[in-house]
Amino acid sequence: MKKNKLSNVINVDYTVLFVLNAAGMIMELVASRLLSPYFGNSNFVWTAIIGIILLAGSLGNILGGKISVKKRDRLVIAYLLAIASMCLSVIPMIGNGVLESIKALNFGTQTSAVIGSVVLFLLPSTIFGIVTPVIMKDRLDATKERGVESGKITAIIAIGSLVGTFAGGFWLIPALGTNLIFALLGVVSLVVASMLWWKTRREAPKLLSIVMFIVALVLSITSFVYINKPDETISIDTEYGRIIVENDNYNGQLVRFYKQSGAYSSATFLDQNKKYELVFDYLKKYDQMFKYLNIKNVAMIGGAAYQYPKYFISHFEDKNLDVIEIDPASTEIAKKYFFLDDLINDYGDDRLGLYNADGRVFLDETDKKYDAILNDAFAGEVPVGTLATKEAAKIIKSRLTDDGVYMSNVLTSLEGEKSRFLRSEVKTLAEVFDNVYVVPIHKNVPKTLFTNWMLIATDNDYAPADKITLETTDKDIVLTDDYCPVDSLVKTSYHD
Repeated sequence: MKKNKLSNVINVDYTVLFVLNAAGMIMELVASRLLSPYFGNSNFVWTAIIGIILLAGSLGNILGGKISVKKRDRLVIAYLLAIASMCLSVIPMIGNGVLESIKALNFGTQTSAVIGSVVLFLLPSTIFGIVTPVIMKDRLDATKERGVESGKITAIIAIGSLVGTFAGGFWLIPALGTNLIFALLGVVSLVVASMLWWKTRREAPKLLSIVMFIVALVLSITSFVYINKPDETISIDTEYGRIIVENDNYNGQLVRFYKQSGAYSSATFLDQNKKYELVFDYLKKYDQMFKYLNIKNVAMIGGAAYQYPKYFISHFEDKNLDVIEIDPASTEIAKKYFFLDDLINDYGDDRLGLYNADGRVFLDETDKKYDAILNDAFAGEVPVGTLATKEAAKIIKSRLTDDGVYMSNVLTSLEGEKSRFLRSEVKTLAEVFDNVYVVPIHKNVPKTLFTNWMLIATDNDYAPADKITLETTDKDIVLTDDYCPVDSLVKTSYHD
């Protein structure tokens, strides 16, 4: 009798375990894309997501163990998976509103990311965790070869998780986008619930089953309808993050913004006569590089929507600029939505080099020398750690001409806790360059104001007239590839 039962459910059991573990890993990956526009893409956000999903899985395993000793245990998990389907299906509809509300509470990145993960992912992740103990107990009870069966189940769980990881990271996220994936996960959960319900349908209360599955189905359909409704905001998931393109008024003018990892990274005027002008004033401070002797060949790390490159090429017709942008999708978005294609049509591509690569790796591998290297690369509002270290500074210096200059945009203040990263970066660059200056972007800026400042490093004797020589102390650290706690140094500055 037990053998017949085992053969009757073998395909369903293995399929359920495989699919749910794949779905769980996809949910974990795509969760970061949902949270990043509000809380950034730092290690704190990843830690919150992974921690909450691990906690949910553990709670689910405990509950699943208790459910497995009850009658009609498979029917129970079928109903629970229908509830998980409802939870996942509503995320595209309410997720952004929930996270916006949490962000408005100003709890800081760590706390807010944890709260957001709990509200959106704790329940479906817990339900997924319930399934394994129930299926494992039934299968072990139905065979004498418990060791063999236990090994098969563990392998199926691992393979499902592996497939979900690769499918989610390499294909689904770039191809489908965050909201569509959550909607599909809702459908997957409902299909698995239906498979388990079908095996136990004779034991199922008909009215309850009909109500639950109709509600889950309606929410799934509504989710897809909501995703496809017209919206002026464009959300694009790439292999490096979630990019949001939206139009808004800015100082009385219509502007298109490029938002990634919770920060407005770039913008353009929609007025055709101003499409190559700078929306963000801080970028014009890069023009100070021209005071360092003869600046002709320039490299810029971080393109985003190519706001400064458009200005540079259109205003300095005898100079060349190589832009190193790690995300190929950013370049395509800039061409489609931010007039980069117009720039190339108007000015050609002889003076503009477009390279999709990691900035540090590009500089390490290229043979080119530059008169100036500009750094405007961020992960949201957090500086890129691999570009902030002493080893990175050595690579940057090796690609500069003898009188060349390195300029880095930094969001910071000059005093207090909000200056921690800046002070460490100044100390780090001073290990490599003869002169390191901090230059204010705006006039009469209070030292405690958190805003854009320009960090300049060079072996050239020229000193900016408005320079500030920042004194560092023993408390400030030299950032290295071995120890570069950027997230911790900027936590107070950018997130709390």
